[in-house]
Amino acid sequence: MNWGALVDGLRESGALSADWDSTFRAVPRRLFVPDRIHCEGEWIDRGESRCRWDELVDSDIPLVTQLDEDGTTPSSSSSMPTVVAQMLRHLDVEEGMRVLDVGTGTGWTAGLLAHRLGAESVTTVELDRDLSDGARCRLVANRLPATTVVGDGTLGHPAGAPYDRVHVTAAVQRVPGALIEQAVPGGVIVVPYGTPFCNGGLLKLTVSEDGASASGPFVEDVAFMWVRDQRPRSGQFDIEDVRRGPSGIDPVAVADHTDAAFAVGLRLPDLLRQEVWAGYDRFGTGRFEVWDGVSYAHCRLADWDGEHAVSQSGPRSLWDEVTAAHAWWQRQGAPGLDRFGVTVTVAGEHRVWLDGPDCVIG
Repeated sequence: MNWGALVDGLRESGALSADWDSTFRAVPRRLFVPDRIHCEGEWIDRGESRCRWDELVDSDIPLVTQLDEDGTTPSSSSSMPTVVAQMLRHLDVEEGMRVLDVGTGTGWTAGLLAHRLGAESVTTVELDRDLSDGARCRLVANRLPATTVVGDGTLGHPAGAPYDRVHVTAAVQRVPGALIEQAVPGGVIVVPYGTPFCNGGLLKLTVSEDGASASGPFVEDVAFMWVRDQRPRSGQFDIEDVRRGPSGIDPVAVADHTDAAFAVGLRLPDLLRQEVWAGYDRFGTGRFEVWDGVSYAHCRLADWDGEHAVSQSGPRSLWDEVTAAHAWWQRQGAPGLDRFGVTVTVAGEHRVWLDGPDCVIG
């Protein structure tokens, strides 16, 4: 597939709106992808594997461009073109608007915004100096010299405020108040939002007329790398005094159902989860694990209603809480994520709601 065919597909799917069509064609992703990308456990070098590099860059997939010091955890990427198109569509930009782009990465999104609005209207912030320097060089080389800033994007960039639009390319558990403060009343903030239980949803906030808060719904199902200082951490805990019993729900009903998992995460925002294969378990089965750093629980994926399927430890009975949250979601009519939303104040208060800001959950 070439880039033009990919853009055609984005238009046909509805991800790319008509007003962004010419910009996507004029600013293909390959202009901003580094020569080395990581895919399926290996680095692909443009000079050594040009055909493979070309194929990946023109594909509708995310491309990892940097790994953490552990050599395995992705820490920067070029996002999936479908997701980039969706986010820019929801940003609702118009000529003359000023945009703050948080998380420069390769610089592609900043380049798209600069082409659409003019480079003087776009400020992009990146914590990693090497990433920022690389993106700035690409932006200048492509005559799209947006303002590039090295710094903590969760603090915004006050020197360039106020902004009509704020575009964030890393997931948060808490929307930074600084981004609301630096947006104009009526301004729009598009930010990936999730919980340690389910990452996540794309949140579209509109800033209130007094500038003290922002509120809005989830508009897409997306998953992004976390903002670095908001990455979920499990903490340390001891498993003792284990309580065992059957499960009231099939864990697959949560594990394999994004809407259910998203709702459970909103109800239990401090709860982490993972699925593991427990070879040491005498049943030799997969398990759905949840924990909060102190309490712990797991449920077997097979024979989940068996006498010893669930094990719980600690002051909280976490699997009981997951079961109750899932039952609540079902009682609400099994809502999709687009029925949920969040109201955030500059001071940091977060209120998650269902079907409207007046129906706060939690």
